[in-house]
Amino acid sequence: MGYDLLLRGRLLLCAFAATVGGWLGAGEGTFILWLVMACTASIPLALMLRKKGVMVAWIPLCMLFLAAGCLMGQAGESAWGDRGGPAGEVHLVGSVDVGCRGEPGNEACLLKVSLVLEGDKAREGDRYLLRYREGERPRWGDEVEVEGSLYIFEDVNGGVGGSLRVTSMVCLGHTRNPFLRAALAFRDSLREATINHLEPDQAGLVEGMLLGDYRRLEAQDLEALRSSGLIHLCAASGLHLGLVVVFVLWLGRRMRLSRRVAVILQVPFLLTYSLAVGLTVPVQRAVAVALVAASALLLGRDFDFLPALGVAVLYLVVRDPGAAAGTSFQLSVAAALGIAMLQAPLASFLRLGESMPSRLLAATLAAQLATGPLLLYHFGGLSLLATPGNILVLPLVPLVMALAMTSSLLGVIGLPMAWLPLKAASPIVSLLLGVARIMAAHGWAEIRIFPLSATWLLVYYPALAVAFLTGGRWRRLGRVALVLMLTAAMLAGCTVPSVVFGGGGGTRLSFIDVGQGDATLLQTGSGVTVLVDGGDDPGRLADELRMRGVRYLDAVVVSHPEKDHIGGLEGALDVCGVGVLLHPGTENKGAAAKLLGAAGEMGVYTRVMREGDVLSLGEITLRALGPAPDAPEELSTNDNSLVLRVDGPEFSILLTGDVEEAGESALMKYAEKLNCDLLKVPHHGGFCDTNGEFFDVVRPMVAVICVGEDNSYGHPSGDTLECLDRMGCSAYRTDLHGDIVIHVVEGGYRVECERQEVPEPLFSWEMLPMSPIGGSPVLLVNSRHRLLVEEEFKVVKEKIAEKVDPYFPGRCYP
Repeated sequence: MGYDLLLRGRLLLCAFAATVGGWLGAGEGTFILWLVMACTASIPLALMLRKKGVMVAWIPLCMLFLAAGCLMGQAGESAWGDRGGPAGEVHLVGSVDVGCRGEPGNEACLLKVSLVLEGDKAREGDRYLLRYREGERPRWGDEVEVEGSLYIFEDVNGGVGGSLRVTSMVCLGHTRNPFLRAALAFRDSLREATINHLEPDQAGLVEGMLLGDYRRLEAQDLEALRSSGLIHLCAASGLHLGLVVVFVLWLGRRMRLSRRVAVILQVPFLLTYSLAVGLTVPVQRAVAVALVAASALLLGRDFDFLPALGVAVLYLVVRDPGAAAGTSFQLSVAAALGIAMLQAPLASFLRLGESMPSRLLAATLAAQLATGPLLLYHFGGLSLLATPGNILVLPLVPLVMALAMTSSLLGVIGLPMAWLPLKAASPIVSLLLGVARIMAAHGWAEIRIFPLSATWLLVYYPALAVAFLTGGRWRRLGRVALVLMLTAAMLAGCTVPSVVFGGGGGTRLSFIDVGQGDATLLQTGSGVTVLVDGGDDPGRLADELRMRGVRYLDAVVVSHPEKDHIGGLEGALDVCGVGVLLHPGTENKGAAAKLLGAAGEMGVYTRVMREGDVLSLGEITLRALGPAPDAPEELSTNDNSLVLRVDGPEFSILLTGDVEEAGESALMKYAEKLNCDLLKVPHHGGFCDTNGEFFDVVRPMVAVICVGEDNSYGHPSGDTLECLDRMGCSAYRTDLHGDIVIHVVEGGYRVECERQEVPEPLFSWEMLPMSPIGGSPVLLVNSRHRLLVEEEFKVVKEKIAEKVDPYFPGRCYP
């Protein structure tokens, strides 16, 4: 079998060689992934050399493709040179490319430059993120003349090398491409129907399924789809293109057209749909394969998937030599190869029949085996329920897509009641969301390993190839190795075994000393990791995360767009995989524009989070208490901070950003929800008139002030410290104590400080074997989950007011 696959996949091997060459030339990518690919490719290569009469000339031919790819990568990289950084004001003419980045209300189109009128660093042929003001949104294919401020990225990603902040834009003309015009009409019709006739969560999923546009999904549903292994439903791919092909062929049969005519008719449908979804990498790969298949049928030739995939990969490399560095490229090619090469051997191994459910099971397992390590490598998590989840929902996906597509096409034509098919799909869409939510609710149903061991990757793919593509003794050894590796991954990555065998280490909250700024890291025992703000220095934050072994962040939260909170977060994107970036609707300029642009380039989901929004990540819940969606425009940036209450097993903390008097007053309506054990003191400990009332409502056990040493603002205010001291709260400061780590332990918290300056008073809410008064950097306090009775509480408060340790009355403090 391996020898036959080699003969069929010779072109694919050459394409992979060109891909590796392009990656090497561009200087991007992950070396270990391509080292693994080389090891995997060596297996069929070794089989080829063992066979007599085989054309070993394919080996030097692969080297030739490798060199060609390297030259293309170098040419593409040298075009950008050392232009990185601010490029000043520019005046350009260009066309708006298909595709966009960002989220609704914060979108960026892609501008391909055709003429440079002003600007030293801009070049013809460059592609920039086009960031425009509300009401100026251009349409794909428009030719525009723009003026604005240009920033060139240090690293070119996907051929996009800069961000252009528009000050003025004039449309010179609309596209004349009939396929693009039809695609835009299809998008507009579908969007109008979903907004007017579906619930917001249903509209988000339908747009994701048909357009690959997941941006309207709520963060909670997005996380549910990711955790349940169903996020691929919202990433336009070969699955979606295949359903379009089936839909067109079905229409052809209903219209009694010949198969050849139906195949010819599917070409404009494919081109139009690929433009409608934005020409993503998986879609381009699928369209190339479909066009090769159509050509083979029309020419009367047999179709073979492996050479067709080789053509598609070559096309992608020519279009973007550094494509191999993209996660979507890796996952798309891996999934296609897995289904093509492993589905039949898996079905045979599992003794599955030829029924549709059996084939669906085999295809799903094949895709999981092929993409699983990549998902762990890039995102740190892999759903154990992805296979049953896909078996449940995939049979419903064609029906939803057919109904929504019919509704959109009827809307384009202008027929009345065109929304009826879409309305009929509404309960099915709700069912799909329900399946994702139920499956994501089980924390044990996900493997979490990040970073994935390079050795594990290096061994896994060759073992997978040997286990299913060879025979005899080698196949048995490969399957044994594969079973052992998968079992080890399950034991290492599942949260249930981790807890049972004493793993996890509990929840800890780290307040990182980043100077005059905020950076809070929440880590749970099951592996959920959330970063709130990041100081102003990307390098410093990156070093702090590396030192702590953090390589994946389930969420990065921006409290507000001031540099001392948002400036360092680009360092987190550089060194960590990120699940979702949350912000309060930051004004897209300065540091915020840079961060959101970097997130868009890296494919990080971004979401606006405001009052009332809730996001659950494993065992913790993030609840936004502010700012209000209708907050007045004159409200300061500080008072527009995203205020989060985070609840988890045996702990609660209030993260307040930089809210001041107006922000604190607005939060008072949440008196019950403000009451937390732990508090990140607002605005670096600065004082405002509402502080006393605000602290009385929160009633924290422990307060942390993130503040820089000898800062020019006079933070923290003595009045703020007096308010905290008066209510008996233990206050810690990063300027005095460095990094502050609060561990959630049974019955309370343990506070550890980097430096020894421990503030007084330090007291305990229950009898402990040691008194913390003596200058120890460790404090134990009882969680408010175990309240004292009212009389005892009054006595304790009176003792504190008298500056007396409530449990060691002979010890006083100044």
